[in-house]
Amino acid sequence: MELDTAHVALYAAYFVLGAVVSLINSIAGGGSTLSLPLMIFLGLPATVANGTNRIGLIIGNFSSAFNLARHGYLNMRLFLQLLTPTLIGALVGACFLVHIGDKLFQAILAVVICLVVVMSNLRKDVLGKPPAAPPEKLTLKGALGFFAIAVYGCIVQVGVGFVQIFGLTRYTGLSPIEINALKNSLTNVFLLVSTIALGLNGKIDWAIAALMAGGAWVGGYFGSFLQRKKGNKFIQRFISICSIAMAIALVVDLIVK
Repeated sequence: MELDTAHVALYAAYFVLGAVVSLINSIAGGGSTLSLPLMIFLGLPATVANGTNRIGLIIGNFSSAFNLARHGYLNMRLFLQLLTPTLIGALVGACFLVHIGDKLFQAILAVVICLVVVMSNLRKDVLGKPPAAPPEKLTLKGALGFFAIAVYGCIVQVGVGFVQIFGLTRYTGLSPIEINALKNSLTNVFLLVSTIALGLNGKIDWAIAALMAGGAWVGGYFGSFLQRKKGNKFIQRFISICSIAMAIALVVDLIVK
């Protein structure tokens, strides 16, 4: 009975984790800085945690993007404009993704978490003001920038939401809710490519993935309704504190092992 209760509690924890991460990602980004370390500490190998985590992210992103698009917030012209460099970047990233070992990925994850915390707290005008209107055609800088984002998102994924918000704000000049609709839609492009690659290489725990996907649908749906409400600063500060602590724990874990 105790074993059954423990399993029920663990499965419930994965469902809740999927919901919380999806809600955070739909509003801001960086939810995986919480989910990946927790999944590793719960016993999943780093690369399996990376693959399993992405199933919930796909469902949550789709839930949020679909709801925002249904209310007219998705700029389809920009989505199609950025689709090609994102898809090419995802395919390039997938070639590297399947060859990364657990220890190397965990080391990269610890460094990236720290960088995400710093980047997420930068002032929005650090690189200048965004354009008054989105570009009519894909620019070279835009193509290279979103190609690089897709490569990174395909390999590591952690914190890519902050990178996308940062890039899309400066590239499009759209409102925050429109940027989130575009961000969530583009994210699923490289998430689908990377998840297929990880799944074919046995890097997904499908039972846990299904639980997190169920929670992610709920989190993404409700997160899409909270886009205009205040609270992002509190969420990002909370993520920053937890992320720094978990990054330190990951480094200590690598040293001890």
